[in-house]
Amino acid sequence: MIKSNTIHIYKKFNYGLAILKFIMAFLVVKHHYFKTNSTKNKILLFLTKERYLHVPSFFIMSFYFTTSNFLSTNRKVILNRLEKLLIPYIGWSFIILIINHFFNKIFNKKLQDTLFDLKLQLLWGSRHIPQLWFQNALIVMTLVFYLIIFISRNHFLFIFQLLLIFSYISQYSKYIYKNIFLKYPQYNNKTISYFFVSIPYAVTGFTLGFYKIIEYFQKHKMKTFILSILIFISINEYQIFTNIKFIAYQGINLNIQCLCIIFIFSLFTSDNIKNKFLIKIITIFTNYTAGVFYLHIPIKRYFVYYFRSIKYGTIFGCIIIYLICYIICFFGMLIFGKSKIKYLFC
Repeated sequence: MIKSNTIHIYKKFNYGLAILKFIMAFLVVKHHYFKTNSTKNKILLFLTKERYLHVPSFFIMSFYFTTSNFLSTNRKVILNRLEKLLIPYIGWSFIILIINHFFNKIFNKKLQDTLFDLKLQLLWGSRHIPQLWFQNALIVMTLVFYLIIFISRNHFLFIFQLLLIFSYISQYSKYIYKNIFLKYPQYNNKTISYFFVSIPYAVTGFTLGFYKIIEYFQKHKMKTFILSILIFISINEYQIFTNIKFIAYQGINLNIQCLCIIFIFSLFTSDNIKNKFLIKIITIFTNYTAGVFYLHIPIKRYFVYYFRSIKYGTIFGCIIIYLICYIICFFGMLIFGKSKIKYLFC
């Protein structure tokens, strides 16, 4: 049986990690829109250097914040978690399909709008909304975690660590790349490959929550800050671990770097932020990061291309996309905030 003192319900809002989610959501937009040849500014190029920290950080934080959900024996808690994942996954798949059909008819576009496209979207999460492979992997991983914990209440942590080791072995041996990514092009091997690559981040997030590691480091703020900075810089500059190419988000490098970033931002708790107005601003502007993730590519597809004043691939364009997503999510929550439809926006 699981000891009761290992289960932690997160009652306090972590402002630092909320801000980190806000930043990482912008980096996702930047990753899918910003072009380095749109600027010659060296500072901007350095700040926007692709480090692939966004998706792994979201994976880690997602499983960190929901550790208590996985350990709960309450069926409603489990179903609520699955609803929060499935409603936007299914909902946006249908909504974007309908919008694609409208644009095809009115503007003579060639956007994916058939039932076959919808089937592939729901199956793999990367057809007409390609970024939803992340949501697909998150749903499958969540079900796998629930199943393992249900079957093995005494040894699930050991099984999770075995999965992590298996994932890294398959990455560094290039097994995933050779036997999935290249071997079966008729399937959406990118989504399957990303699922296997994402396993360590899910295990890492769950482990952080289970052992209350972040809470421990929050008691040693200065040491945690300095050590995290040093480790992040060392890995980033000196390539301590071998990089793996071909599939994004691979290797132990990113896992450790994301952990460093998460540890640093987790130090900014409510104890550090006393101003009530600032707290309210942070709460409002960090509430729709999931909605930004779901909407940013459709917004780029339907909106930005039709405004010549927005130069393609620029940081200004990224900001515009980000703001439009937030406006849609704000009004979506205003209208549907009391129903489960709200999960489309937050």
